[in-house]
Order: sequence, then C-alpha cells, then structure tokens
Amino acid sequence: MAIPSTDVALVGDGTTPGLFYEANLSSSPPSSGASLNILSFFSYFAGPNGGGGGAIDYNCYGRGEGSGANRILGTNAVTNDVDMNDFKGITYFYDNSSFQVTVAVTNNIAPLPFPPNPPGSNDVNVTVELYDSNLTLQYMSGGGMAGENGGTYGPSSISQTNDPIIFRGYWKVTVGGAGPMFGGGSCNIVINGNTKVTGGTVAAGPGGSTFDSATYGTEDVVSYGGYIGLYFNITVS
Repeated sequence: MAIPSTDVALVGDGTTPGLFYEANLSSSPPSSGASLNILSFFSYFAGPNGGGGGAIDYNCYGRGEGSGANRILGTNAVTNDVDMNDFKGITYFYDNSSFQVTVAVTNNIAPLPFPPNPPGSNDVNVTVELYDSNLTLQYMSGGGMAGENGGTYGPSSISQTNDPIIFRGYWKVTVGGAGPMFGGGSCNIVINGNTKVTGGTVAAGPGGSTFDSATYGTEDVVSYGGYIGLYFNITVS
C-alpha cells in the first residue's frame, strides 16, 4: 500500500494511509502524538525497530537526519520546512510484489577430487546484508547455498514485508564454503546490473570473505529484474 497521490493525511488508516500509518501500519500514534517534522526528519533507524536504541517511538522517513543518507525511497533530502505533498505516492515497506530485494548465486567451482574429499566439498554459502549508511545497523539479511560445478541458488527474495525501502543499498556480501573442505576461489558481485566486485578473493574453508559498499560502492534502489529494489547477482569461480 502507498500513501495516496491526493489529500495526503498526517495519520491515516488502513483504508487511506497517511504518513504515520504507512510507516507504522497503525492509525494510533503514541500518547505524545505524531509530529510532521519528526516523521519527516528522523530515519527508520532512530525508531523502535531500527536498532539505534529507539530514540523516536515510531518509524520515520529520514529526509533530514544525516542529510537524508537513510531516507525512504522516493523522498528527497530536505533542510527546510516540510511540504506534505513531498510524500505523495510513497511506499514505506517492501511488499515482495512490486518491491523486492533479490539474491541469485551461481557456483562454477569444480568439485574437489573424490576420494578423499566428499561430494559437495566446494558448495558455497552466500549471505547478503543491508545496513544503515554507517554499516552498523542491519535491517535485512538472507541468502543461500549453491552447489559446486554450475549449481545455482535463486533468484530468491530476502526482503520481508516489514523491511523499510531505504533508497540506497549499503550492503555486505559474505561468500564462503558450506563446509570445512572448501578450497577457496573468487567471486563477482553485480547489483542491479552494475558490477561492484570482479575477481574478489574468497578464502578457503567455511569462514568466507566479506565484501561491502564502503569499499566497492553503494547501489541505489531502482526498477530492475521485474521489481523495484536491489538485485544481487553473485558468481563464484
């Protein structure tokens, strides 16, 4: 559901969501009430579910805090008075219908010699995590295992319907062996069709190697792969 494109309300309800309802799925603000300035300024991470200590007792849009670094998709960073027209048509949470974060993995590593190594020794696990702009507060995590010798995982959704749509992907991807016999390799990471990592070294064993947006660059949420979101395509060789 999205905020209407006309007659935008501060609170709203499940039939006609306003700013507060869209971000909190409730038409009952806290006893202190819902402030337009607070809703607009602070980010999801300042709220009760954002991992930042719950400085604000409801979810917000992040248009001003940190110069809008963690703002909800479709909103603009602002430093001046808030215009409620700026929230027209905004969707706050992934719905896995129009909005989705997707992971696809291909494992091209050949099997280790058998014997002595058991089949599947070069299977890989991939985990994708999304964070705030400082890569400290995590709001999404998921992934899966791809078998050796051309095995695949996905494409599969890792987003949940209570995950906020932060406009920019601040990400970490961890690639490692599914078991202790994993011989290591390299990986390519592509997000929304844009290459972030080419030939990244993946350590042997189950510990894996982690790559992140602080080193390889962020990626904004866009329409790609049939959804509005982030599409992670990881190839291991």
